[in-house]
Amino acid sequence: MTTAPKHLMHFEGGNALSAFRSQRLLVRLARVNPRIVGVSARYVHWVWSDAPLDRTTQDKLAALLTYGEAAKTGEGALVVVMPRLGTVSPWASKATDIAHNCVAAIHRVERVTELHLQTKGGLFGSKPLSSEELQAAAPLLHDRMTESIAFERDAARRLFDEREAEPMAHVDVLADGRSALERANTE
Repeated sequence: MTTAPKHLMHFEGGNALSAFRSQRLLVRLARVNPRIVGVSARYVHWVWSDAPLDRTTQDKLAALLTYGEAAKTGEGALVVVMPRLGTVSPWASKATDIAHNCVAAIHRVERVTELHLQTKGGLFGSKPLSSEELQAAAPLLHDRMTESIAFERDAARRLFDEREAEPMAHVDVLADGRSALERANTE
């Protein structure tokens, strides 16, 4: 495990949902909670370096990470979809290689998606979604096998936490069959 200092910065990205995908997702979200009347999403890129980046390097990184249609700033409840904690996404592996070749010595670039869920406005404005309502919508917004979800932007900083590797485990399916897999699953 490295002990390099972590200087994290983020760069706003482009639109993460086409109009078609946004509308299709909205229909599914409205089934879970009819108060949800709008959804928007944008990419945000997080960069880990050893030291603060100079302005020239920041500008190069910003240019490298600017692609696609510009995102409109969303309103409503924030949902951050990020690669599963404790993993390095395939996107990050490739983007980090490209950044090394084009820009600077950085440790990693990672991309998250920030979604905003807009709700119906009432006489006194729109009531924010409760924690339970956000949790009910979450399965429609991410793949729990490969992604983690959070409800504040700074939670993406945890993507860069280093952890000790778990020791390898052996599951003897030849001797114990299905019960060995069930036991391993619960452990």
